[in-house]
Order: sequence, then structure tokens, then C-alpha cells
Amino acid sequence: MNSKLRSLLFTSLSHFSVDGNFLLFPVLITYYVEIPGLSILVIGLMPVLYNLISGFLSIFVGSYADRADNDRVILSFGIFLNAVAILIFSFPFVFKSQAYLIMILGSVILGIGQSIYHPIGATVISYTFGPKESASYLGINGSFGSLGRSVFPIIFVFIATAVGITLGLDYFVIYFLIVSVLVYYGLGFFKRKNFQSNFQRDSRVADRAENGTSASFFILILVVIVFLRSMFISVSTTYIPTYLDSVFASKTIMGVILGIAFLSAVIGQPFFGYLTSRYGGKFTISLTSIGLIVFFLLFLFLSRSFWSILISFTFFALFTYTGFPVLLGYVSQMVPKEHFTRANSLVWGVGSTIGGSAGLLLFDGLLVFKSMYQSFIIMIVFALASAILLVFLPGRKRN
Repeated sequence: MNSKLRSLLFTSLSHFSVDGNFLLFPVLITYYVEIPGLSILVIGLMPVLYNLISGFLSIFVGSYADRADNDRVILSFGIFLNAVAILIFSFPFVFKSQAYLIMILGSVILGIGQSIYHPIGATVISYTFGPKESASYLGINGSFGSLGRSVFPIIFVFIATAVGITLGLDYFVIYFLIVSVLVYYGLGFFKRKNFQSNFQRDSRVADRAENGTSASFFILILVVIVFLRSMFISVSTTYIPTYLDSVFASKTIMGVILGIAFLSAVIGQPFFGYLTSRYGGKFTISLTSIGLIVFFLLFLFLSRSFWSILISFTFFALFTYTGFPVLLGYVSQMVPKEHFTRANSLVWGVGSTIGGSAGLLLFDGLLVFKSMYQSFIIMIVFALASAILLVFLPGRKRN
């Protein structure tokens, strides 16, 4: 198996697992709220915590990884921490009086584990495939992340129904431990120094910004845009399972809708990754930003029938959960290779993850005064503001 195929295979396995686990806690919320004495407002602070930790730590992870050139160890350790977090999240169902403290501990571990994959995985792909092709392959890689978000909720709901919530979570722990070992050995070939030839300074390398726009200005603008957009996206990711459970009063229907909807991003990630390679990041980010706003509004305002919600939410997921190839593919087009992981960490860690935490914190406050439906309408304002700021993004030169 050649290095490119191994790179794609084992980073995709990592992405499948990490993104699937990211959606596991939002599904767990629907079970936690059934424990007597627990409040959804307090439980809702846990995603704020693990997103903040993930966002801030990813900056240091990126900086360390650029110096250490030991990506497989860092990546496999992150997956191991995801396993530990899942195990801890099973304890509130047993030790109910200490549920909040246990959730806090699990959120800290999950935040550390989630801080690692995206900057590291994107760097491995960018090095092995080079900046010209990397966005397309990031799309293929990202499709496995979308597949994880699609199948984890529905698998978990059915396993929990069959064997119980605690034992069901233990199965996921075992799975993550196995994946951690596979990734460690599967990426044993990878050292950045072995792929320097993919970054020759010629016309094949990443396009530069128009009018000599600096990489620093580009990163600043992109982080602001992603921050605002993620304030909205994180809220939809975290609370849509609870919203659907309240609409249909069925965890099975909730799991089916989530599973089908997130499958759309399996196709969307490579498609939008290709568009990023072909037309540039600014075009693709603009397209996805407009699409997610339109279809979320339809999701809220259409009748609450199963099919109208399923169709509108599926198209929303298609445009929304495509950030990995679009954002980080755009970064690889605009930023020198020696700063890839740090740039990825800023865009994904500060923009996407910390922005998501800010959105969740605000949404949790809104729930004190507003219904979940009304709070969703307020939060979409941030997605609109993000779309307006797209005019400041640099384009790319055409050869």
C-alpha cells in the first residue's frame, strides 16, 4: 500500500471516529435529561466546556506538531482520549448524584481529545498530496467524518435500546481503543520531511491572494467569518437532537432523521472539496454559507411533518457539514507549508471550535427566556453576519 493511500485510509478512519463521537454527546443529552434532578440548562454547558478546551488547545497542538514532526503519536493519543471520555460519560447513569461533576470531567477529556484530529489530519493529507490536490482529498477524507456523524447516532440509539445505555457506551469505548492502535501503526510511515518535494515553489503550488493580500490578513478574516458561522452551526449540531425528540417524542425517529441527514455530507464533502480545488475557497464558502441559511429557515418554518423536516434538514446538513475540505483546503492554497498546522489550528480551533463555544453559551442563556424554536431564529443572525463578511475574503489568481 503506497503512502498516499495509507495517508487517506488512516486519516479517514480517524475522521470517521472523531466526528462520530463529536455528535455522541448531543444524543446523550436526550438521555441525561431523563435522570431526575438534572437540568438541560446545566447539561448544555458541557458542550461549551469541551468546545472551549478543544479550541484553545488546538492552537498549541498545531504549534507543537509543526516542531515535533511526530503526527501519528499525537493523532492516536487523541483518539485514545476520546475512548476515555466516552467511558466517563457512561458513569452519570450509575452515579446519578455526582452526574454533573462526572460530565465536567468527561467534557475536559473530550475537549483535549477533540483538539487534535482536524489540524493534524489536514496536515497529513496536505503533505502527502500537495497543496494543489489536497482540497479534493480533504473532501474524500471529510466524507468519512460526515459518515461518522451519520451512523454514530443511529447505531448508538439502537444499541442503547437493545443492551442499555451504559453497556452501549462501553462498546464504543472498545471501538475507539482499537482505532487508536490501528492509526498508530497505520501512519508509521509518515514524516513531514519525507514529503518536501510536494512543495516546490512554482506555478503548481497554492494560488496566492489577489493584490498581494498577506497570509496573516487572510487568516484573520477567515477566523472571524468562521467564528460567527460556527456560533450558529454548533447550536444546531448540539440541540437539533433534543429539538427533534421534542417534536416527534421518539428517539428512534430522531436517530433516523439525524442518520439520513448527515449522510448527505458524505457526498457533499468530496463535492465541495472538488469545488474548492477548482474554483477556490472563497467561492465554495460563499455557496455553502448561503445554502445552510436558506435550508435552516425552511427547516424551522415548514410544517412539522416527518418528510418536510427530513428533507429540509438533509439539505441543511449537505451545505453545513463541509467545513473540513473547504476551510482547510482554502488554507492550504493560501498559506506557506511551514505554517500549515498552526494556520489550520487557528481556523478550526479558534474560528470553528471556540466560536462554537461562544454560540452555545449564548444559546444556553437564551433558553432561560425563550423557547428553543425562538432561540434558533435569533442564532441564525450570526450566520447571516458571517455571510456578509465573505466580501472581505481574498480571491485567487487565475493562471
